[in-house]
Amino acid sequence: MLTQAIEGIDALVASLEKLVEALDEKAVAAASSDLRAAAKSLNDLAENHRTRQHAIEDLGRHRETLAKYVSDMRASLAYMRAFTVNIKIVSSGIAEAGSTFESFAQEISDCIESGREELRQMDEELMGLQEGLASALIQGATLTTRIGTLLPVLPNELSESAGLMGEHYARVSAVAGDVAGIARNIQKRVVRVLQALQIGDITRQRIEHVQDSIRRLQTDPELQGYDGRLMALGYGLLEQQLKSTIEEFHQEVTVVEAAMADMGAHSRELLKLRDMAYGGKSGGGFLADLGGRIDQAFVLVNEIEEADSSALRTGQETAAAANQLGKRIAAVQGLKNDVQYMALNTTIKCAQIGDAAKPLSVIAIELRDHGRHLETAAAAGLSELDELTGAAGSLATARDGEGRATDALGVAANLIRDARQRTEAEVGTLVLRGEELLAVIDSSTSRLAFREEIGDTLEMVADALTGRAACAPQDASGLEDHLAEMLEQFGSLYTMAQERNVHNDFVDSIGAEYAEVHEAIQRRAAAA
Repeated sequence: MLTQAIEGIDALVASLEKLVEALDEKAVAAASSDLRAAAKSLNDLAENHRTRQHAIEDLGRHRETLAKYVSDMRASLAYMRAFTVNIKIVSSGIAEAGSTFESFAQEISDCIESGREELRQMDEELMGLQEGLASALIQGATLTTRIGTLLPVLPNELSESAGLMGEHYARVSAVAGDVAGIARNIQKRVVRVLQALQIGDITRQRIEHVQDSIRRLQTDPELQGYDGRLMALGYGLLEQQLKSTIEEFHQEVTVVEAAMADMGAHSRELLKLRDMAYGGKSGGGFLADLGGRIDQAFVLVNEIEEADSSALRTGQETAAAANQLGKRIAAVQGLKNDVQYMALNTTIKCAQIGDAAKPLSVIAIELRDHGRHLETAAAAGLSELDELTGAAGSLATARDGEGRATDALGVAANLIRDARQRTEAEVGTLVLRGEELLAVIDSSTSRLAFREEIGDTLEMVADALTGRAACAPQDASGLEDHLAEMLEQFGSLYTMAQERNVHNDFVDSIGAEYAEVHEAIQRRAAAA
């Protein structure tokens, strides 16, 4: 569980550091500046939007006027087509005309059909242009309503949010610093507890060594002789080993208990950041208040950007359509020239034939007159097309400051939105880790029963060993080699320096009358 705790502390500290990074001083200052700039720019967007709407309305008016001229050209072509049919009918009754007039009439008819096709395509293009302009006008009208609803409330709220950002950052950074220090302090205590808990393994090994030695005393016939004197000396050494184990055990358990108590107290301080980060007016917390404003602003930014893109696209599409319409009108003008040339040839041919061809001459004159009407309508259409192209060009170019204002608002919205998302994520992680850590510490603390379950048992066994060691002899004459052998057997079990130290201290404490034991131990060591 403590391993889980130390992992939780690492994650907790990392979350705290990320939280401060999400709202660092530089980012807050930049976001606050952008918010204030965005608030100012929002007020300018209304005028830019009205200008854009007027430009779209102008395009619509130019389109309507151009459509009238196209209608005039269509009417002229219809008359010309009728006169072409008349030429075919009348020329068929003039013997002198032969097939010349019929050929002229067919060529003129082909030109007129070509012109009618150009006008048909112009109608389709103008209809498509009308649909695009109508859509842009509807979208613009919707945005006008939105702007009227949100201005000037939203800019004022954005300016207020800029100030609140600085205040919130100051609170969060201060508490984050305190909590980070607390978290690191807990981490140190966890590490110390983990170190202290090694006493469990140390104590277990030393108890096993004492157990093995007791079994040897109780089962080895040679050790049980000598009136129990040798066994009493053995119990005396084991008493010292166990008492040393108990002392070290209690020291480390005291460290564990103190550290766990401190960890539980300090861990509850970690959750302070939650209240500081979520303190706000609406009950949902500061982040919810600020997030609502920023989301609203960001929605408006998207709508404005979409309207800008749509207006630019409309202007570009209109300019492209105007270019294509210009080519078609030029084609109609070229057709008019061909028709008038053919009509002139018809007039000349009629003059050559004489009175019989006068009806055809009248038709040719009418054809030329409607060609001039077609020219007049085409010229007026081109003039109106120039106006349409100019209006489309102004719409297809962003107004000064318009792009910058939209970008500033978009950048501010993105900054705040990202900071909010990161902050909420990190605070959520912080709270989760804090609660997990508290659960681990509380669970561990409630299960601590080292003193009662282990310490008391060790004390009881130590007392029993003290009683058995009480009959240790004052005179060990004749036991030197056997005592040395027993001590060597006990010493072969040791795996820790502390056990050897206790062993050596015990041997030293025996006294001068046991000097032979030292000599015996040295002889056995040399022989080995």
